[in-house]
Formats: sequence, C-alpha cells, structure tokens
Amino acid sequence: MRKILRLLGWIITRLTAASILLILIIICIQVFFRFVLNDALPWPEEASRFLMIWALFLGGAYAFFEREHASITFFSGRLPIWARRTNDIFIHLVIIGFFGVLMYGGWQEMSTLKGMSTGSLRISRAIPYAAIPISSIVYIAFAIKIIIKDSSGRRI
Repeated sequence: MRKILRLLGWIITRLTAASILLILIIICIQVFFRFVLNDALPWPEEASRFLMIWALFLGGAYAFFEREHASITFFSGRLPIWARRTNDIFIHLVIIGFFGVLMYGGWQEMSTLKGMSTGSLRISRAIPYAAIPISSIVYIAFAIKIIIKDSSGRRI
C-alpha cells in the first residue's frame, strides 16, 4: 500500500504541476490573441477553469496526505500522546465520512451532467465534475493511511 500511495502522490504532484503550467500557457495564448491580434478565443477561459478545478482538488488531497493543511493544534498539542492519537484518528474518521458523502454527491452530479456539453470546449460537463468523486477517493485512501500510521504510533 505504501508504494501505491507513494506512486499516487508522485502522479498527483506531476498532474498538478502540469495543470498549472497548462493554465499559464493557455492564459498567455488568450492574452496574445485578445490584445495583440484583437480576436479573443472562446475556449481558454473555460479550459483554464477546468484545469484549475482538477489541480485544486488533487493538489488538496496531496497536501492533506503530507499534512500540509492548516490546522489548529492549540488544544490537541496539550493532550497526552494517547489522547492526541485518539483525537487525530477520530478527526480522520470524520474526514472519511465527509469525503464519502462528497464522493456520493459528486458522483450523482456527474451522472446528471454526463449528457450535457460545456459552452466552448464542447466536452461533457461530467469531466470537470469528475474531480469531486475522484479526489474524494484519493482523500479517503490517504486518510486511511494516516489512521494506520497514527494507530501504530508512527507519523507519516
């Protein structure tokens, strides 16, 4: 499981970096066409928005795995080790529940929109919405790994 999650983290970081680079290129193309050629393209804004959605959802999951999200540790930092671990496990179980609900809702929304196409790119509206259930699965997998590590007393 460790190798799979490490590979998943590697893939996510590369996809996120590629998405941000593509956003930069697309916006530069749009600026060139709009202000130099005076002929704006219809698709760059939508493409960059969809890339940003995917980058944020997947990048957020990776930041969660690396424990890079902001957290308030004022109270938990004062607890004994066993209580801190119990608290962390409980919090991650709540996170799993939240992302389970988010995954279900995202899947429902994706299923509803699969027959519709976007305005300028003419791709299925389900593609940008797929970021919700897919990233939720990744969050859940990472939360399970964190719980296993916290239960054994080791930190990731």
